[in-house]
Amino acid sequence: MPYDYTEKSLDIQERLMRFGLQSNHLMLIGAFITAYGLFENTLERALWALSERDIEGVRPFTETMNTEAQFKMLGEGNPKLSDKCNAVLKVAAHAAEDLNEYRNSLVHGYLLSFGPDSVPSFMKNPRWHGATGRKKAVGDAYIDEPIQDLVLIAAWNLFALVRKVEKVFTDPDAQQAIEAMKDDVGRAKSYAGEARHLRALMNHEKY
Repeated sequence: MPYDYTEKSLDIQERLMRFGLQSNHLMLIGAFITAYGLFENTLERALWALSERDIEGVRPFTETMNTEAQFKMLGEGNPKLSDKCNAVLKVAAHAAEDLNEYRNSLVHGYLLSFGPDSVPSFMKNPRWHGATGRKKAVGDAYIDEPIQDLVLIAAWNLFALVRKVEKVFTDPDAQQAIEAMKDDVGRAKSYAGEARHLRALMNHEKY
């Protein structure tokens, strides 16, 4: 009897829904991961442009850089760019830091589910069962409304930005386009920051 992959896929989706991950949650998780991946991959090429290095035939220097170093480089911009342009890149770097923490919690965190009638969340580096030696901060990825919409918008805005940065020294309109993205990048920072720090807001009864 042939293996019914369609039935098996539906069975897995139903099992996920029993954890409280409804179809809209799964769809938005997939959309966010895709948008973040587009940002992450394009960021590398944007950094090559900012460095003004010719990497053709050479191992890209970004291969040895960790994520924090890449974001730092993005935030530093380039002295040949306008102050307004560099200011947008600095805000984008802060947004990327928060969004990356949310992404890591979502992808690497433990699924915290309280049944099909409650919305689950993902927690990274949980301090459970009296474990010691955990020095990394706990990270959370909530998927309640409107958090999933906010992080998707943030990821897409950052992707749109680095696409412009990638061409900043080859397209005469790119620098002005980056400056014009000030509000979108500001939203990305606001949305990513809220998503990352939601637990702290709740703990301080500010949410």
